Amino acid sequence: MGRLAQLPPYLFAEIDAARRAAAQAGRDVVDLGIGDPDRPTPEILLEAMAAAVRQPAHHRYAADRGSAALRQAIADYLLRRQGVTVDAEREVQVLIGSKEGLAHLPLALLESGDEVLVPDPGYPVYTQATILAGGVPRPFPLDPERGFLPDLEGLAGRIGPRTRLLYLNYPNNPTGAIAPPDFLRQAVRFGEQHGLVVVNDAAYLEVVLDGERPRSLLSVASLAEQRIVEFHSLSKMFNMTGWRIGFAAGSADLIRDLGRVKQSIDSGVFGAIQAVAAAALGPEGDALRTAVMAVYGPRRRLVQAALEEAGIAVFPASATFYVWARVPGGGDSLAFCRRVLEEQALVLTPGIGFGAQGEGWFRLSLTAPDARIAAAAERLRRL
Repeated sequence: MGRLAQLPPYLFAEIDAARRAAAQAGRDVVDLGIGDPDRPTPEILLEAMAAAVRQPAHHRYAADRGSAALRQAIADYLLRRQGVTVDAEREVQVLIGSKEGLAHLPLALLESGDEVLVPDPGYPVYTQATILAGGVPRPFPLDPERGFLPDLEGLAGRIGPRTRLLYLNYPNNPTGAIAPPDFLRQAVRFGEQHGLVVVNDAAYLEVVLDGERPRSLLSVASLAEQRIVEFHSLSKMFNMTGWRIGFAAGSADLIRDLGRVKQSIDSGVFGAIQAVAAAALGPEGDALRTAVMAVYGPRRRLVQAALEEAGIAVFPASATFYVWARVPGGGDSLAFCRRVLEEQALVLTPGIGFGAQGEGWFRLSLTAPDARIAAAAERLRRL
C-alpha cells in the first residue's frame, strides 16, 4: 500500500465540503469549524508590507534558513517573551508556516519503520507527516481527568527500540489545555531518558484569553544538552494565516537537519514577508498582539454560557481560540455535528477527527465576526 493510501481523510476538507453544500442550498451557515482568524492583519503591518514589496532585493530567491534579520528578531522575541536564549545562526529556522516545519521534521529524522508518539486527540498533521515519511504513528491518550496532559509513566510502555519522536502541542489544539512548567520539565527529562526528540507545536503560545502566559518548552531545557525543537507561527499572533510564516527553534543538530530537508524542497519565504515578520516580532509588536487577542475572551464567554445553558459541558481553558465541549450524552461526534449542521446551519468540528480519544467531544472555533458568534450562541442555546 502506498503512503498516500495510508492517510486518513483530511477532516477539515470534508467539513468544508459539507459547509459549501449547505450554503449552496441557500442556508445562512455560521462556520465555526476551522481556526482561521476573521480579522485582517494589523494595518501597520500592511503598510510595512507595501514598503517591503517595492524593494527589488526581495524579488529574488530568499535565503533557505531565513534572513539574518528575521532570525535575530526571532531570537530577541524569545528572549523578551520567554527568557529563552537561542543562537540565531544555528538554532533558528524560518518556515513557510509552522505546519510546513511540523510536516518536514519526520523526513529529516526518520528511517522507514521508525515510530513516532503522537497525541490523541491531536492535530492530524503529526500522524499524516509521520506516514508520509515512512514512519509509524503510535497514538497516546490525553485524558480529560489529567487536564489533557499525557501520563508520562504510562507512555513509557509505548516506547519501542525504534521510537524516535514525541510530539506535544501546548497550548493544545483542539482542547485549549495548557502545560504547566513542571510538566514540560518532566517531558524534557522523559525524552532524554528514552532517547527521544521532544517536539512542541507552540502555534498557540500567544493566544491567551486570560491568566498567566504559557511557558515555552525551550524555557525549561538546555538546547546544548537536550534534543528538543519547538514550532511557532505568526498566523495566530497577527492574523497572518495566509501569509505563511513561522519558525522553528531548537537544538542545533535538529535545526540543521530540518534545514537540509527544506533546501531540497523549497526556496524560502518571500523576503518581503520576512521583513514584516521581523518588525512584528519586535517590541512594538507586543501591543499589536494584545489587540489581536482581545476579541477572543468575550467571544469564548458568550459561547461557553450558551453551551452551558444548553446543558453541554465545556472543558475550562484559558488559551487558544477554540472551545472543546462534550457531545450531549457522550455520543457519536460526527453524527452530532451533522445534526447541528442540518438543524441549525452551524458548522462544528467532530472530536473524532482528532483521534479516537476525541470521540464524544466537539470543537468550536471563535474565529468568526462578533455578530456571527452571537448568532451561533443563539443557535447553540437551541441544541
